[in-house]
Amino acid sequence: MKTLQKERTPLYLSDAKTCARQMLRESLNQVLAGTFQIPSYDEMVSILERDFEHSFDEFMTRRKIVKSHLTWSKEQIDDELERQKRRYENELRLNLRVAALDTIEEIENLVKSLNEAITKWKIENL
Repeated sequence: MKTLQKERTPLYLSDAKTCARQMLRESLNQVLAGTFQIPSYDEMVSILERDFEHSFDEFMTRRKIVKSHLTWSKEQIDDELERQKRRYENELRLNLRVAALDTIEEIENLVKSLNEAITKWKIENL
């Protein structure tokens, strides 16, 4: 479940939907049997951390800083790189929380839709 990293926002709603669909595909038998348990918020954060690419590209960030600040010393560039890395990590933590909530909501919606489709099929075919 690796995704392409997009600049400045590591996780997107599409990542949440992708993760939710994948989890339901892997747990379809449990969903059909009515035994599927939606992961807790903390479990969802852990799953998203594990399964989605969200690394900080230090090399490219350094290049951008150097190009933007041609007169800066190495120390200034290093300081700015560290500042941007901290900001990225803070955004990542926030985005993981939001993505976890979005994924849980998407799983709930998918399970509800699946259950409605199964009920409709039973009515029409049984």
